[in-house]
This record gives sequence, structure tokens and C-alpha cells, in this order.
Amino acid sequence: MDREADGRVRLAVTDGCGGIPDDDLERVFDIGWRGDEQRTPANGSSSGGGLGLAIARGVVESHEGSIAVNNVDGGCAFEIELPPVGISS
Repeated sequence: MDREADGRVRLAVTDGCGGIPDDDLERVFDIGWRGDEQRTPANGSSSGGGLGLAIARGVVESHEGSIAVNNVDGGCAFEIELPPVGISS
């Protein structure tokens, strides 16, 4: 996490998931998107409903921020940027 000189906050998370297919990068924040079968557990455990990243986008955008994902070597990187917040006394 970094705080920029103008007060913006940036949070980045990188993982080693092997990346996201380029055709899916635009869809990862869509409600119900769950990726390919290799990413969906088949053992009967709760596999989720594809809501987590959609909720994250909603929270970030409700605070006038942005959220994005890009592929990096060996995985992907998610970045959230939030605008400065005025501090009241």
C-alpha cells in the first residue's frame, strides 16, 4: 500500500496463479464470473458464486476509486486506487 503525495491511496496484490486468459481480463469483475474449470473446485466444497471481485469493484467504485487487473510474469496483479479523503475535525 502506498499513499501518494496528493493523498491518493494505492493497494496492489500480486499472485502466482499463472495469469488470467487475455479474453477474460475484461470479465473478472462481472457478477457471476468464475473463470475456467481449472479454477473451480470439483470436490463438492463451496466454490463460490463469482461475487467476490464484483463486490470489490462495487465497494471501490462507491468510494470513487478504481480497480484493475493485469497479467504479470507467473500470475496477475490487482490494483486498487482510492482518491484522497478530506479529514474533518
